[in-house]
This record gives sequence, C-alpha cells and structure tokens, in this order.
Amino acid sequence: MPDTNNAMFLGFYDNFASDYGLVYEGKWDSAVARQGQALDALIRSELAEASSVLDCSCGIGTQAIGLARLGYSVVGTDVSEKEIERARREAERFGVNTLFAVADFRDLTSVEGHFDVVISCDNAIPHLLRAADVPRALKQMRAKLRPGGLLVITMRDFDTALKERPPIGTPVIVPGPPRRVLVRLHDWDEDEPYYTVRYLVLTEGDGWHVDEYTTRYRAITRHELTVAAEIAGFRGVRWQTEGTVVGSQQVMTALNP
Repeated sequence: MPDTNNAMFLGFYDNFASDYGLVYEGKWDSAVARQGQALDALIRSELAEASSVLDCSCGIGTQAIGLARLGYSVVGTDVSEKEIERARREAERFGVNTLFAVADFRDLTSVEGHFDVVISCDNAIPHLLRAADVPRALKQMRAKLRPGGLLVITMRDFDTALKERPPIGTPVIVPGPPRRVLVRLHDWDEDEPYYTVRYLVLTEGDGWHVDEYTTRYRAITRHELTVAAEIAGFRGVRWQTEGTVVGSQQVMTALNP
C-alpha cells in the first residue's frame, strides 16, 4: 500500500472503519457469509486441499472471517490499526479464532509461517500509487506461500473504467433507522490513471449530516497485474470469468511454483 505516513490513505481507512459496512448496503454480516462461500468455492476449484489462508489486506475482516467460519485457519493483516481493531471485535462476535495483525503488504516479513492461500480482495492492490510497488507487494505475497500455493486477488475492472472514467458509483441507501445514504464520487486525474474517491455518508436526523472519507487509487489494468505477478515469480496467472467475489470486481489467480 502507499507509504504508511500517507495521511490521506491511513486517515481514510482508520476513519471509515466504523462505517465500512455501508459499502455492503448495511448488510455486512451477509457479505461475510457470501464472500466466504464464493472464495471457498474458488479455492477448492484451484487447490482442493487448502486449509490455511493469509488475508494480507483484510480490512475489517470481511473475507478472513468468512473463510474462518468455513474451517480455514486464517491470519489477517492490514496497514490500518483501526480496521484491525474492528476485525478482532467482529471475529469475536462471529465466534471464530482468527489472528489479526498490522502489516503493510509490501513487507510481510513480520508474518510467521507459510500458507496454502494468500488473498488480497476488495480493490486493495490499486492503492499502490507507484507502479514498482505492485511486483514488490506480489513478491511479498509469494514469499508467504508454500510451494504450489494459490494467490487470489480481486479488484475493479479498470480496463473498462479507464475508458469510461465514471464520475460516480451507484448510491447505496440503508433504510435504518437512521436512514443513511452512501455516495461515491470519482475525481479522475486528467490523462492519468489516478483518481480520488470521495465517500459521502449522509445520515438522517434533524436534517442530514454529511461525513466525507477520501482516498486515492491508481487504475491497474489486467495486463499490468499479470506482468507484475510473473515478475514476482508466479506462474499460471488466470483471470476468472466466473465466480466473481464482490459485485463487478474481477478475480485473478496465480500459483507459486
């Protein structure tokens, strides 16, 4: 991810941790179950004997907890301390024994052991604003995989987004009470693959209260991520045409030889 002193990035995830469930229309528990099942099906189709998973951009634990509920031994790491704190609380609420720790996925040396599967979901990779950091992060992920282990990455379809440069995402309305609306604005840099995302959270009360959470992304194409994975030493890179994990996000898989 960007440098850990990047105030915009860390501020976004630290501050947004409490409201992150709005991304899933306020039905985060359902998303945990749905994503766990989708990832399990994908993992089983690629590596039937897999039992251990490192989620190296776990956020508040959406995928990590979903997989732990299905019997996987899961470690979740993220650069945001606030998200890790919430992930621990959520794991306890779900009754799963999942280890969570703070780590930047460009340096996973503090994570002990090796895993059957390493995942990075929910569009985390595009937070890498420097192109050189993509193979760097993927090399760290590969270093945590056992021989023959599986890498799973999900992210937005930026091949299409770079052509269309959508200015806004589909608004999310959570009935409440209180009624809440999540609006996602995309401010694209002119002639560059970068954009600023502004999440506006409107909460109904005595009038409407607005909270804004802002971060930056770099639109990474399928070709760039494929090449980065190959530079990192992965083989058998594939873009899945079925089994999408989150909405319109794409799924890339690769194997550690």
